[in-house]
Amino acid sequence: MIRFVTSDVVAFAVACTCVLTLGAAQAQQPAVSATAASSAASSASASTVTSPLLPYLPAEAAVKDALLSSPLMQAARSKKEAGTARAKGIDSGNAEFTLRSTSQRRRDVAAGTQLHESMVSIERPVRFWGKRGMDADLATQTQAFADIEYADAMHEGARELMRFWFAYLRALADQKNAVTTFDLAAKMQRLTQSQLKQGEISQLDAELANAEFERITAARSVADAQLASSASAFTRRYAGMALPTHMPVALRIDASASLPALTETMAAMRQEFLDKNHELNMMRVDAQRLRLAADRASRDRLPDPTLGVFSGRERAGAETISGVMFSMPFPSASRFHHASAAVADAQAASDNVRLAEQQLGAMFDSMWIQFQHKRTAADNLKSAAQRQALAAEKSVKAYTLGEGSLSHVLLIARLASDNLNAAERMQLEVVELLALIRLDLHQIWDFDE
Repeated sequence: MIRFVTSDVVAFAVACTCVLTLGAAQAQQPAVSATAASSAASSASASTVTSPLLPYLPAEAAVKDALLSSPLMQAARSKKEAGTARAKGIDSGNAEFTLRSTSQRRRDVAAGTQLHESMVSIERPVRFWGKRGMDADLATQTQAFADIEYADAMHEGARELMRFWFAYLRALADQKNAVTTFDLAAKMQRLTQSQLKQGEISQLDAELANAEFERITAARSVADAQLASSASAFTRRYAGMALPTHMPVALRIDASASLPALTETMAAMRQEFLDKNHELNMMRVDAQRLRLAADRASRDRLPDPTLGVFSGRERAGAETISGVMFSMPFPSASRFHHASAAVADAQAASDNVRLAEQQLGAMFDSMWIQFQHKRTAADNLKSAAQRQALAAEKSVKAYTLGEGSLSHVLLIARLASDNLNAAERMQLEVVELLALIRLDLHQIWDFDE
């Protein structure tokens, strides 16, 4: 059946061309994150290494404010204060002065008198054999552990915020894709209904368009729900931060700029990652602390002596006495076993450090390799999306000229939309991987105090 190119068909062709050609509706306004990041870049003078990430990330100042005001960091701050107090307690030691006082009555049976007598003493254990210096070193390591633990909490909070941010951007990409396909399906449904009334298409084609519209309507509802859920999860945790309403301009399929790349070698970046990793540094400090604790326990195999002075009155003050007292417990076997256990704990901590270095190094290698391959995949998907969008445009033109079928046009339009969404999601994954690598290297969002 020969189709006549009506005004509705021409309108549909123009609409499909506009919708399927590179998602033009998504690029009318720049992303909020790009604007905020640009101002942050101008004020903070971001380095050439990190500046390519700025269009994709929220403003650094807003991130810092959100993290510092979060319950996570408030708890970490309190924990750091507890560690500081604990370190001071170790340095000062647990020895305490003991005051003793006795009062008694002496009865002289021969003289028939009663005499009041009393004695007062003060005593305190004394650290010796270098224990005071070891306690000072142990306190220093305890303070260092508390400081790194706080910095690690800040770093993990930044990683969590970044994951929530990119989860929202992925939901936003899915929702924009759903809106684009929904608009196309709605226009297609209106066109087919008009063509059906004019007898230009069959009832089957009209039903096919209606089914496609209902499918895409359901997909849009799911995408809207996912976007609302991601936005709610982000704003509930970071109430002071604004979310973008549009995808970053740099992710447009027709953007000329390529995705940021890693120019450093994997070995050099891995070593820098291992040197700056908070989790690993915490384990290193803890292993050093346990070694000092083992040395301290070995010294404790010889107990600390207790020294004191005393003064007393006997026979109602007729006699006074004063002197120095010294006491020292005999060590038991438990002190030896406690020292042996401390040495074993220190050795286990050192072994765990080496294991963690291997695991974290392998994890970084995996991230580096995934970034390189996914970056290539993102370029391929971008090229495929561009070709598919061009094919969709041509299929619409052919359909308006009476060539092809409605099902063919719907299939090509769906593939074009899916390829565009896949390209955007892959680009987001690449940018997220790079942002996480730069974050772990402390090249962005370095808020350690």
